[in-house]
Amino acid sequence: MSEDILTVRGLAKSYSKKEVVRPLDLSVKKGEILAIIGPSGAGKSTLMRMMDTIEPPSQGEMCIFGEPVTKHSVHRIRGRMGMLFQKTVLFDRTVAENVELGLSYRHLPKIERGERVAAILEHMGLSRFAERGARTLSGGEGQRISFARVLVTRPEILFLDEPTANLDPVSTRILEEMIIRENRENKTTIIINTHDQAQGQRLADRIAVMMDGTFVQIGSADEVFYHPISGKVAKFVGIQNIFTGHVRDGEVVSSQVSFCQVPVSLAGNVQNVQIMLRAEDIALSKTGITGDRRSVSGVVISSARSGAFLEVSVNAGCLFTVIVPFRQTGDVYAPGERVWIGWRSDVVHVIPDTS
Repeated sequence: MSEDILTVRGLAKSYSKKEVVRPLDLSVKKGEILAIIGPSGAGKSTLMRMMDTIEPPSQGEMCIFGEPVTKHSVHRIRGRMGMLFQKTVLFDRTVAENVELGLSYRHLPKIERGERVAAILEHMGLSRFAERGARTLSGGEGQRISFARVLVTRPEILFLDEPTANLDPVSTRILEEMIIRENRENKTTIIINTHDQAQGQRLADRIAVMMDGTFVQIGSADEVFYHPISGKVAKFVGIQNIFTGHVRDGEVVSSQVSFCQVPVSLAGNVQNVQIMLRAEDIALSKTGITGDRRSVSGVVISSARSGAFLEVSVNAGCLFTVIVPFRQTGDVYAPGERVWIGWRSDVVHVIPDTS
């Protein structure tokens, strides 16, 4: 098991009387990719700036590279880390000169700086832009140059603050490939703050969900997106079907719909529960559901295209949202039409209802 390269204990930040980040703990392993997700205003960027030592905490302590962060150690520690911001910052110089800036502040010999810049541009497929004016590049190319400026310093910990927020899908894919390659080839520890939940799933070893200034759940993508710890987290990670229910005769039931057997984890005196079911885990049919799925009939309330998918609302005792690939079904579901929906018991997530 890799050692912890960064730990924070009771870290918090307040501005005047406003508490932006509430006391929280976090440990990050060497070589790990951790994605921090959460709604706007949750405190994600403030936390990133504190961990990168740009912003001093109001309270708490940090240990990075096995060394406590103090006013005496902060400069040395920060020299081993790098940060890429959401907003692309390019100076009115050539691409090569922009990339070299990160090395200039480290007072490396000019020959070594030139060799490193040439190597990183070649590695990232940007050599052809070396003598171009940096500000003549597209947004995606510019962010890649900013990324190269950080990577050329060879950081051991890399902080990415919404690095693809302003990029088109193609540029996003290219930058994500660079992030994964940097992690795999150089074992760089990466902490990324992102609003793109799918990006977190694609890149991260673990995901930390931040709400109201603190972490509410930390775990693998499967744990966070399919086994959320609360209804609030479930809504944030896109679970559309969340019902209150109860335990009856060994079954989990809501509005007379029996979803699954009571999970072993709920064995005991739990009576009231929350039932969670992702819309894409529900099958939809006009003729009936076959196989080992739980099924129930209902009436279509609404149906609408959403890109390559069809989102159908079905009243089957509970009001279900179902998402199916449009081309796969080929069907049109009209309001008032009788349909069947079904799901496997193992995709139903049930937690005690503590509301």
